[in-house]
Amino acid sequence: MASIVGAYYTEIWGIGGKTFIWAYDGLRAKVSTMSDEETTTEAAEEASPAQEEPTPTAAVSPDNSRELGQKFGLVSGEEIRHVVKPSIFAFWSMYMLGLIVLGVHMLFWWAGTFDTKEDSSVVVDLIHFAADTAPTVTYTMLMLVVLWFNRMLNVGTSGKGFSFLLFLIALIPSLIELDDVLESFGITEKEILPSWLEYDFFLGGIGWCAFIFVFTFWTQRSYSYAITSQAVILQQDFMMSRSRRRFLYSNVQEINVRQGAIGKIFNFGSVIPMTSTGLGLEESTTGIAAGASIGPTVDKDDSAAEKTGKRLIKAFMAILMFQRTKRTVSQNPKHCFFGVHDPWGLETRISEATGEASESALLTKIADKLDQQAAQ
Repeated sequence: MASIVGAYYTEIWGIGGKTFIWAYDGLRAKVSTMSDEETTTEAAEEASPAQEEPTPTAAVSPDNSRELGQKFGLVSGEEIRHVVKPSIFAFWSMYMLGLIVLGVHMLFWWAGTFDTKEDSSVVVDLIHFAADTAPTVTYTMLMLVVLWFNRMLNVGTSGKGFSFLLFLIALIPSLIELDDVLESFGITEKEILPSWLEYDFFLGGIGWCAFIFVFTFWTQRSYSYAITSQAVILQQDFMMSRSRRRFLYSNVQEINVRQGAIGKIFNFGSVIPMTSTGLGLEESTTGIAAGASIGPTVDKDDSAAEKTGKRLIKAFMAILMFQRTKRTVSQNPKHCFFGVHDPWGLETRISEATGEASESALLTKIADKLDQQAAQ
């Protein structure tokens, strides 16, 4: 009796009280001979896989398996195989941005505190002159340059959140200074802000750097990833929000590993499973048009001076918010194993689990087909 199950072709004969099973997949063939008693015993073993002892894993101990099961929402019969979190170096670009903000603040604090010597270099004299004569304007312009370069690099801090934060950091000293300017020109009768309120570059640099560091560490700890006996789980629990993405191994079509120069030095990287639903791909459409749309709209009733002013503002915003557009493999921490330690070892774990899942499904189909044929 012959049958086709998936990619396998099987034939069964019964001769002289023995059963011959022929199974091949087009590349290799196997023949097994067994008695009726052996066939019955093997069928009973295949029908009761629950008696097999689960393979122990070194990554998860029995003490915290129940806690992890509740955390990741495991289904009945599902077991945790491996749990990982982003490495401490995963969000290095955010820590670097905090140091850059601190460096800019320390530069202006130094310029307003120390006096240059006669034998100082031209660069030091120029920095001291710009920061000492118009510190607020120079600081704002320099921070806007940092914002522009941050948008252009397309790194982890190039998103809207950090761009808005840098824009806010750049404008706060100017807004405090604007209160004095409005009063000096007679636009306001008295100062809106308290007279004692001044922007301290030393305290401001330490404060903003500490804020970025704490926020980055909190964000890093909010991500957790799990490899179970049935699926891959990507989860984030941040502040008042929580998200979880779960997909079976049968949906995994490709596994990408991204490891840059810094990741290769410190042995961390991103493992990106790609599925048929489009998980693992992203297309960035932010370009110069997005920045131009932020500026004021030019009306027909505007005067020539007003039109020129609005166009200059739109051009400035377009240059400031410009970012390259490209379609690439997504390294969104919500959709991949972002910045994990030993990414190549994790890729091997996922590949092995995917292979076991596909082989188990195929063997189950063959066993069911053999049971049906034996019953006939």
